[in-house]
Amino acid sequence: IMALSIQNIKKYTFYTSLRARVCRVWIPKLNGQTSSFNCLFADNMGNAIQGSAKGKDIQLFATSIIEGDYYQINGFYTYENRYTNFVVAHEVVIDLKSDTKIARLNPLTPQVPRHYFNFIDFAHLLTKEKGSRTLTDVLGRLKAIQPLEQVLVRGQDITDKKEFIIENIMGDELRITLWGDVAKSFDDFVLHEHTNPIIVVFAGFRVTEFKGKPNLASTVASFWYFNPEIPEILPYKHHHNQLPVEVYQLPASMNAVRSIEQQINENRKTIKEILCMDPYEHKSERCTYKAFIADYDLHRGWWYQSCPLCTKSLFDKGTIFRCIEHNEVTPVPWFKVDCIVTDGNDVATFLMVGKTAENFFGSSAHCYLYDKGFIDCIPPPMIEKLNKDKIFQLRFRAFRSVVNRCDIIVTNVFDDIVTAEAPPLPDEPELHIVDVPLNNQAASSSSKVASPLDPTTPTPVPPSKTNANFLQQPQVFPKQPCMVGPFPSQAKRQLLFEDETPIQSSAIAVMADLQGEFAPLDRDTSAIAEANDPPSKRQRPFKQDHD
Repeated sequence: IMALSIQNIKKYTFYTSLRARVCRVWIPKLNGQTSSFNCLFADNMGNAIQGSAKGKDIQLFATSIIEGDYYQINGFYTYENRYTNFVVAHEVVIDLKSDTKIARLNPLTPQVPRHYFNFIDFAHLLTKEKGSRTLTDVLGRLKAIQPLEQVLVRGQDITDKKEFIIENIMGDELRITLWGDVAKSFDDFVLHEHTNPIIVVFAGFRVTEFKGKPNLASTVASFWYFNPEIPEILPYKHHHNQLPVEVYQLPASMNAVRSIEQQINENRKTIKEILCMDPYEHKSERCTYKAFIADYDLHRGWWYQSCPLCTKSLFDKGTIFRCIEHNEVTPVPWFKVDCIVTDGNDVATFLMVGKTAENFFGSSAHCYLYDKGFIDCIPPPMIEKLNKDKIFQLRFRAFRSVVNRCDIIVTNVFDDIVTAEAPPLPDEPELHIVDVPLNNQAASSSSKVASPLDPTTPTPVPPSKTNANFLQQPQVFPKQPCMVGPFPSQAKRQLLFEDETPIQSSAIAVMADLQGEFAPLDRDTSAIAEANDPPSKRQRPFKQDHD
């Protein structure tokens, strides 16, 4: 009987037997619970297919299938691959159920490679892979790494982030971004097990674009491999053995979250000074000022109908609402409040929108409108915020009009904390650029760390190698806005992260800077993007077997 080829497997079909090697395993979690078991089967003809188990079958296959081993799968069904992202470009998924028999085999002949990758050249990422449902694999030399940090995404959501810069033999650079729990799952100490040059494979990433350049963002099936034993890394080893190579530290992101004390006192201004600032010259700056809201300018209301996908204002055509980017959508009420603010000397109008307003007023626009019925009047909780001293954090908005002045956006609001008797904080030490290599230790032949992340499956299994003290950082996530009553329930706002809790302005977590033996990289040569949409997950690493 001729062996079944993975290439010939069809959807919604029963098969008696398949022989293959497990090249990859990932186990995402949903709401703190394991949501599925997934693995990648590969045969000796260069084909691969995903297998998946759910429910009570997860533990069965998690304990019986070991990454790197060969197996015979007997009596299985298939179904159509309708996942948001494909790990491999195969339209079929093998349904692993309790009655599916798995038997371990000796290595097949010819041998199946330990790893399965589909590498894409950096130059083709935007033309071939952007928008594709098939996830992307890339290979390059690790050039720079950024310590774990918390960042403000779109001015309202806080998440963990870690970035890398890799380069190919041609010297082209590519930025890799890990988000959420996947960023925290990265173990920096693993890098010290390898000597330079460190050749790294990033597998299972989604292609995004920032300022015309490609960027890879992590997903539920993302992995990274250092110096894997694959033929593709040999040219890199030969090329970089002739050149001095080091791994540098990337500077902190412009939107990195700082401690409450730092934020409250950061770039303190008066209203007069703020109104005299040129928005073009200070567009990347945030400043703070102490004042109180004297009144609200309601000439355009305090909320608007927004797109549930991008929060942009909708075009109202009778009963149909259209978004300029997402066409016909079901609208969601979104805060947009013009606040008349004074510090006792000057008066200004600042704009408070979205999550910042929700956190400040303690509820969503939907709840005020439809749950509490404040349709024709200003909600009393908003009135209660008047004439109370607060510390406001601001930034300049991009110009939306050629005749009006640039809007000044409130990005955060803090209680006015009295610190008269508190000792002054010492100045932060200056960071000097020193050409210090990342590591000089002897290298093991290959290592892999798993790191899943996906919008549809939050919270994953913590990695076994992760240093607890190194990764345990406080997190705060914003709360989802309420649903609009009269509209269909599926019109929920799709935020960046799931299982979110409200941000309290007086209790934002202090993000400790990670100290490493890295030489800083000049910001001009490796600029970091401020905001890409991320998901929120990580994954337990699995032991790698070598042939």
